[in-house]
Amino acid sequence: MVMVLGMATAGLCRADGWEANLNAGTTSVTGGLHYKQDLPTGYMKTGLSGLYTDDDNLEYKWVQAKFAVGSDNIRRGLTLEVGLDGILGDAEEGGFSGDVGAIPFTGYIGYTFPRGAMPLPLEVFGGLSYAPEVLAFRDTEKYLSYRFGVGVEVVPNASIRIEYQYYDMDMEAGPGTWDWDDSVLRLSLLMRF
Repeated sequence: MVMVLGMATAGLCRADGWEANLNAGTTSVTGGLHYKQDLPTGYMKTGLSGLYTDDDNLEYKWVQAKFAVGSDNIRRGLTLEVGLDGILGDAEEGGFSGDVGAIPFTGYIGYTFPRGAMPLPLEVFGGLSYAPEVLAFRDTEKYLSYRFGVGVEVVPNASIRIEYQYYDMDMEAGPGTWDWDDSVLRLSLLMRF
């Protein structure tokens, strides 16, 4: 669905304006569509994504809005981003369940090695998102997530990636305070239009 929407809207904007991604693992799937607008000193990125994970007795799902600014012209191949996300959803583990809500600070770094250095351009990337108690709401007390991975740019506007992501959340919901963490490994397709 995300890929179809991305392809349908690709002709309506500049060639490098959209990013669509679909990530899947054995217990988790995510997807998103983001618009990247060039600025004089970098870019601004906004968009929406969704996540669903069902891992034995842990299940969580949410939608996520993104607002970030970044630069990919500091050094050739290097991309840096900082911003805020908005997360709304729910989580269940064993006999516990609660509503997820957070506005985490986010940071991202990525590097694409030059085309001549390897047969296909290799990408390495990582990111961190953190919302302390003051930026967590609903039943959420704290949100932390980090990810890292590698990818291969198979054509100039598409990459296949493998990424590891870790989540850690503290919740305050019936029948009391609880926390959960989860590690997921996903294969991803990222397309840029």
